[in-house]
Amino acid sequence: MHDIRRARTTDYPKLVECIQQWWGDSRTPEQARELSLLLPRLFLQHFAGTSLVLEDETGIRAFLVGFDSADHPHEAYIHFVGVDPKLRKRGVARRLYTTFFERAAAAGRTGIRAITSPQNTGSIAFHRAMGFELDTGDREVDGLTAHSDYDGPGQERVAFRKKLGAPQVRTLEPFTTRAAVPQDFDSVVAVVDDWWGRAASRDLTRVFVNHFYDTSLIAERDGELAGFVIGFLSPSVPEEAYIHFTAVAPAWRRSGFGRFLYERFFDMARANGRTVVKAITSPQNDRSIAFHSALGFTPSAPIADYDGPSLDRVTFRREL
Repeated sequence: MHDIRRARTTDYPKLVECIQQWWGDSRTPEQARELSLLLPRLFLQHFAGTSLVLEDETGIRAFLVGFDSADHPHEAYIHFVGVDPKLRKRGVARRLYTTFFERAAAAGRTGIRAITSPQNTGSIAFHRAMGFELDTGDREVDGLTAHSDYDGPGQERVAFRKKLGAPQVRTLEPFTTRAAVPQDFDSVVAVVDDWWGRAASRDLTRVFVNHFYDTSLIAERDGELAGFVIGFLSPSVPEEAYIHFTAVAPAWRRSGFGRFLYERFFDMARANGRTVVKAITSPQNDRSIAFHSALGFTPSAPIADYDGPSLDRVTFRREL
């Protein structure tokens, strides 16, 4: 199983090692080392949040290092991509690119740029197959338009650009989802105890819906409340988002509906630059622990007195 995750700064030494190994079949050891110099540590120190790593039980098998442009607010840029030779021609690079496109679009980017050398015919063919177009350069090399001295004297490059469509608004028929409004509190609190089978409404006060409604979700079916997620973007921890309270009507449980609502929240968090989502539950809530674990959250051991005396909690963390 190959999973894609956000890159980490600590991945840097392994990525350099991968570059020198994976390109060893087409370059001398010295040439492979020089190639790895195109990925200095700063890219993982400052752009890990927009870069991707694909790994399995054996370790890193592919990666994409890219970022959202600071000077061109509608563009994102793909800087370096590598795939283990054993996984090439299996759609791995396409999967990394598609994931990067989706996250860039969710962050409001409408275009992607990248470059390669005119001699890298494989890269040129791949980018064209992915819908990239060539920017017109100032000279022709082997029938391609190229930019002379692009990266310095004698360093000519082929430049690519791709337009992105608007991020897809996902729906799950026959439900509709929308951002909450303050007036939703009354309808939410009216059903919570019944849906949970206990006095759970005491954990949800009006302040959360009054002040975090724009980052909360309401789901309806035929005009009736079907589920909700109350969450917010942390003001104190700028990389985190937090899910405070969530519920699905008993009739729609075990249908994938809860997962759908969480994924919508993840999309919103990514679009706002968040890279981690957190949540909590009680140690006795086996169903919640199983649900969050299935969605990729890592649960903690029970933490004593987390919310006060005798109020133990399990905390969850998920990287986006």
